[in-house]
Amino acid sequence: MPELTAERARELFSYDQLTGRITRIIRRGNQSKGSVAGYLNENGYVQIEVDGRGYLGHRVAWLMSNGAWPENEIDHINGVRSDNRVDNLRDVTRTTNNENKKGPNTNSSTGFLGVSWRKSRSKYRAAIKCNGRQVHLGYFSFPEEAHEAYIEAKRRLHEGNTL
Repeated sequence: MPELTAERARELFSYDQLTGRITRIIRRGNQSKGSVAGYLNENGYVQIEVDGRGYLGHRVAWLMSNGAWPENEIDHINGVRSDNRVDNLRDVTRTTNNENKKGPNTNSSTGFLGVSWRKSRSKYRAAIKCNGRQVHLGYFSFPEEAHEAYIEAKRRLHEGNTL
């Protein structure tokens, strides 16, 4: 099956750049005209099925706005995966996309991005990855202090971040 084109997407959908909502402009199967296209997948992204193939909503929004698929990855500037407003989307490298991460990993023991607990020191460690290398930022008594050091370094070292 050929990849979705901007023309085909515009035959099927209407994209509101201000809200990021993609709606159907024709009835297809049990999907009525005017209904919001897609659903939230398990990762929090809008997923849209077209002609038997799945597409991420932010990529379809980009295609409809720009007439071509993005060259790289699409970054949600504000970190909200379902916010597909054109002003919230940018075509960036994987590195830049990763540098714009807003929150900690789901398995974080501290609940703070860039912060881990070091039992051997009874301190919180702040560290950041830059140019593929881990940069140690220091040990701190409180996780909030370590997180502040991380945020300061992130603003300085990750030009793609929007914190």
